[in-house]
Amino acid sequence: MFDIGEVTTWLQQNPEWIAFGLCFAAFIESFALIGIVIPGVFLLAAISGLAASTDMSVFQLLLLVYISSCLADISSFFIGRYLSHRIDKIWPFYNNPSWLRQGRKFSDTYGVPGVFLGRFVGPVRPLIPVTVGSLGMDLRIFITVDLVSGLLWAPLYTLPGYFAAKSAIENSGNFTLAAGLIALAIIFLFLVRYLVSKK
Repeated sequence: MFDIGEVTTWLQQNPEWIAFGLCFAAFIESFALIGIVIPGVFLLAAISGLAASTDMSVFQLLLLVYISSCLADISSFFIGRYLSHRIDKIWPFYNNPSWLRQGRKFSDTYGVPGVFLGRFVGPVRPLIPVTVGSLGMDLRIFITVDLVSGLLWAPLYTLPGYFAAKSAIENSGNFTLAAGLIALAIIFLFLVRYLVSKK
């Protein structure tokens, strides 16, 4: 498994790759076959903070993350649609059947609104698109709800780290302070995920 510290250090030394890093982090956080095993929220928050030290605008940051996460969700949906009831035979589901059960239970409980809510519930976040795809949800409904929920998800998961780092850099140039504020932003994100998951 990759080391987040090594990735962020490399990106600091190669800032021209930060945009790609944002896309990568948003994609793996959302993609069913990766996001379950490697949660990308830490990496996404950290790279969002690094983006504050570049000339990347907030709009560019949000657009990159939004598009990447939606592409991952839609890809996961099509994987679920294509494999249907065979989804439990592929990695990582064949040796972790409880994951799919969890996703199906969430989908059965909340239905279409679950696609929106699932974006913000850590344990089922990457499971919902592949699950509803395998259960035959209408593609147009899924894409509509997913695109709308992404408009809230992208800023929630990136702006705390971005503005924390931006403030520290502009006010004092103190990168240690920036790192501390990014860490607090990550804690905030996990608190939000925890509170939403308890609803």
